[in-house]
Amino acid sequence: MRQLTWEIGGEFHWPGLPQRPLLTWPEPHVWFALGRQVVIEIWRKHSREGAGTTLWVPDYFCPVIRCSWELAGIDVRSYSDNPILACPNWDTMRPAPGDLVLAVNYFGVREGKAWQEWYKEQECIILIEDHTHDPFSSWAVNSEADYVFVSVRKTFPVPDGGLLWSPKKKHALAQRPLRKNWTGSALKFAAMVLKKKYLYSFLGMTPVKSAFRRLQVRGEKVLSESEGLSLSPWSCFFLEPGFPKRWRYRREENVRRFLELTTNAKDFEALFTSWPEGHCPFNAVLVFPFGELRDRYRDQLISQDVYAQIHWILDPDTAPYALDLSRRILTIPLDQRYGPEDVDRIASMLMTLQPY
Repeated sequence: MRQLTWEIGGEFHWPGLPQRPLLTWPEPHVWFALGRQVVIEIWRKHSREGAGTTLWVPDYFCPVIRCSWELAGIDVRSYSDNPILACPNWDTMRPAPGDLVLAVNYFGVREGKAWQEWYKEQECIILIEDHTHDPFSSWAVNSEADYVFVSVRKTFPVPDGGLLWSPKKKHALAQRPLRKNWTGSALKFAAMVLKKKYLYSFLGMTPVKSAFRRLQVRGEKVLSESEGLSLSPWSCFFLEPGFPKRWRYRREENVRRFLELTTNAKDFEALFTSWPEGHCPFNAVLVFPFGELRDRYRDQLISQDVYAQIHWILDPDTAPYALDLSRRILTIPLDQRYGPEDVDRIASMLMTLQPY
C-alpha cells in the first residue's frame, strides 16, 4: 500500500500483523503494560526481601521515567553516564550491598563489556539492564545481569508493552500484573488506526490528524497514571509470537545509509557511525555544536514533516555536562516504517537546510 501523506516520525501507526520470520523473546519472561512498571516491581520484590533500598540511575536518562520511580517511593540516586562516554564514570557510583543499579544501552550501540567487568567485581548488588533501544542486541541476548527490561513500544508498533526477563534465570520473576483497565491502551490503539488512515487515504487530513493526536495524548496520560496494569490482550496477541527480523534489518540499513549520505555535514556530526556486530541502532543520532543551532534544524525539519526527537529533554538541575549534551542532541527517525527513498529525502533535507 502506497503512503499518500509523507510524514516521518511521531508515534507508530498501525502497520498490520507482524510478518515472519520472527526473533523470539527470551524465556521465561513476564509482560507488563509499561516498561517503567518493571523496575518498580523489581524494587518492591527486593525491598520485601530486605534489599533494594536505593536505585542508581544515570544522570543522562528520561526524567519522566525517573520521576515515576520516585513517585513510587524509590530512593533514586544519580551516577555519571551519557551516550558520548564508552562507559560510566564508575567513581560516581557507590552502591551499598542490596542496591539496584540501572545500566542503559543508549541507542542500542554499546557492547556491554565494561558493565560486565564491573559487575563481576561487585558484591551483592542487583544489576538491571535497560535494552529498550535494541531488545535483541548481542549484549541483551548474552546478558549476565540480574534482570533485563524493555519498553517494547519504542521499537514495536503496539500501544503498550513492557518486558522483563532474568538472564540465566537468576531470579524468580514478578507475577504478571492483574489489573485490566486497558482504557489508555485502547485510546492509543485507536490513534494508531486513525494515523494509518491519515497516512494512507484521501480523507480530510486536518480533522483526522487532530483526532489521532488527541487520542495519543489522552491515552498516554491514562496509561502513565495507572499502576500495576497487565498487558492489553491486543498487544499481547501481536507481541507474544516475537519480533520481525525484517524490521531490525530495515532499521539498521536505514541508519547506515543515512550516515553515509551525511558524512560531510558541516553543522553537525553523528553521535556514532558504527556499532557492535549483532546490534541494531535505534535511529541516527546527531550532535550539534550548540543548542540554538540544533533547535533551528529541528524546527525546519518539523516544518517539512520530519518529526525529529530529543532523547532526552533533561531537568535544569541535571549535571551540567549531561544537560549540555541534551541541548545539542537530535534523533532522526529511520525505523522500519521507511525505505531508501525516505532516507535519501531526509538526508538531502538536512544537507541543504539553511538554518542561519
